[in-house]
Amino acid sequence: MAPKTVFLAFAEQDELFRDLFTAQWARAGDQARFLDSPGDGTCPGEWKKDVRERIRACDGVIALVGGYTPDSAEALWQIRCAVDAGKPLLGLWVETGHRAKPMEMGPARCESWTWENIGDFINRL
Repeated sequence: MAPKTVFLAFAEQDELFRDLFTAQWARAGDQARFLDSPGDGTCPGEWKKDVRERIRACDGVIALVGGYTPDSAEALWQIRCAVDAGKPLLGLWVETGHRAKPMEMGPARCESWTWENIGDFINRL
């Protein structure tokens, strides 16, 4: 089976969690490949267009939800974009002390960051 493509939504301040997530996943297997928002080289006016296109091209979206998420316009916009595109969405708690699910996620679940939860989500895509 071809690997699934999953977009990672996260607050800019949680970039360390994104790096940890992708590094750990790289050692776990090739079941999925992960994309996130374009880097600083993207023109400000093109950022949302690029993210929207990446999300539409993905099989699903994982939102890394932490203490910075509620105040991150970019992360919340990425989550809304995933919902608007009808993409399967999973929230992962990245910090034990911050468990406020963004209302933008709608009925999508937030779960603990475990490889079982991530694998189950990817297998459902």
